[in-house]
Amino acid sequence: MVAKSIGEYLKDNGIKQSWLAERLDVPPTTLNGIINGRTEMKADMFISICRILNVPPETFAKETA
Repeated sequence: MVAKSIGEYLKDNGIKQSWLAERLDVPPTTLNGIINGRTEMKADMFISICRILNVPPETFAKETA
């Protein structure tokens, strides 16, 4: 799940969800809902997250096998 990978990336890199939410201009509860799978993440939100974190989208792609 891409959203879970984003949450893991934030945790692993010491980035607070509140910091990212502020830059995305969304309430922290919205971002938390996305990361925890309670809220659907739109493509434009995903692209914005990648841009803000300065990482390629592939960073959050996990192989499933």
